Amino acid sequence: MMRKNICAVVIMILAAFCLTACSGMKLAEGFDEAKVKEEAQRTVDFLIAGEYEECVAMMDADMQAALSAETLAANVEAMNEKTGAFKEYKSISVLGQKDAEGMDCAVAVVVADFEKGKITYNVSFNQEMQIIGLWMK
Repeated sequence: MMRKNICAVVIMILAAFCLTACSGMKLAEGFDEAKVKEEAQRTVDFLIAGEYEECVAMMDADMQAALSAETLAANVEAMNEKTGAFKEYKSISVLGQKDAEGMDCAVAVVVADFEKGKITYNVSFNQEMQIIGLWMK
């Protein structure tokens, strides 16, 4: 239980680190809203299907170093125990932000409906469409 809590904190810290001092704005040039939505849904599809290695492969090197497939699995599976089976996607929205270094990034907010509730996934991407932040609530 303690390990799962630590893992959840690590994921939240990574997301916060990547988006520190960010404010929501229009998507920066170089990002395609449809592509960001597609990649965010693909990310969540991997999480729902238990394909954690595939999800980690979509991450940049810093995220891969900080978040293993095993850690990701432990957190997602703990959440799945509370929410039950996936039903449908409710919404996907995209906004532009800047990371702590001032680089443009895209954040997709994916709301998914499950048997016992909803999960909101925030998936942040860099210009190369690599995941630089992942948060689930």
